[in-house]
Amino acid sequence: MKTSYEASVHPDFSTMDALLVVISTPDGERGIGTVDPSPGYSRQTPEEILSGLQELVPRVIDESPDHPNELVDLFETVPGNENVKCGIEMAYLDLYGRQYGLSIGELLGGKRRDCEPLNGWVGIDEPAEMVSDAKGYRDDGFDSIKIKLSGDGSDDIERIKHVCDAVGDEMEVRADVNGAYDRETAIEVAQAVEEYPLAHLEQPVPLEDLEGLADVTASSSTTVMADECLLTVEDVFHVLSNDIAGRLKLKALRLGGVLPTKRALDVASSANVPCVIGHGFGLSPSTSAELQLTASHDNIVRPIESVGPLKMTDEPFEPTITVEDGRAHIPEGDGLGITLNDSSLDSFAVHSEHVS
Repeated sequence: MKTSYEASVHPDFSTMDALLVVISTPDGERGIGTVDPSPGYSRQTPEEILSGLQELVPRVIDESPDHPNELVDLFETVPGNENVKCGIEMAYLDLYGRQYGLSIGELLGGKRRDCEPLNGWVGIDEPAEMVSDAKGYRDDGFDSIKIKLSGDGSDDIERIKHVCDAVGDEMEVRADVNGAYDRETAIEVAQAVEEYPLAHLEQPVPLEDLEGLADVTASSSTTVMADECLLTVEDVFHVLSNDIAGRLKLKALRLGGVLPTKRALDVASSANVPCVIGHGFGLSPSTSAELQLTASHDNIVRPIESVGPLKMTDEPFEPTITVEDGRAHIPEGDGLGITLNDSSLDSFAVHSEHVS
């Protein structure tokens, strides 16, 4: 990656492991998907994802779904393994789109835009350094930034204050705690930052403390966004129906793919609750999948947070996602609009398996 990254929930890291799923037909057509787990954050390790692929791929081959809804029906009979399902679904949709001459955005109803604004990403640091990073994103044309918080309430209030004072009149500021506060600290911080132009406070308490998340939401005018606690579409419905958060963060990787994420967006739309989309460390295929989804749906908070292109350097794909003036260009072409570069794949691959 371009630099190393640290948050309250994972160690500092500068490289990451990803899994590539390739579905091939007898006539040589291929669909690709990636699974990009973040060290210390994702609910499945690369080894667990590989094991899940070894179990689920043979079932998909045996049942040979004719269209995406049949794949969804199959996945609903298999509990868990959302990361695995996401990789398989992505490759399936890519292949299906190529076979019918349609992009994934067109499969989802049609893209409303050709590019998406991205949210800048500022890691945990001293306030002055975070202000400098925020100004850098502003100068590069970004309209919004997310600042990561440490879990120390007093220090984090200072981080929010300094960044909002420096750039809050020029760009949107979001803050992400990754569940690092206890309930009392979360309420204290949410109330303390009410005076600042903070767009939202993301997942201030641990994912299992839904009652605490609801208390933070009710105790302050600061918008609270749920993230890590949204593991399924059913979780989305529960949070919405109990007024637990005022905004939702959805990730295709965590929910099991583009199609269940679209279902979650539809559910949230019916409740008039806006959603942020994005996975912080996605390679170009998974980023394209989320871009195609956001471009085809109207319940999206922009800028989006599919910010892998801001962090990744080398990838075995063509083209990679390009970003100009804070905007990610959605790849053109069928499926994901991205192909696998076999010649460069050898320099990345550490293990491969073939199932037929």
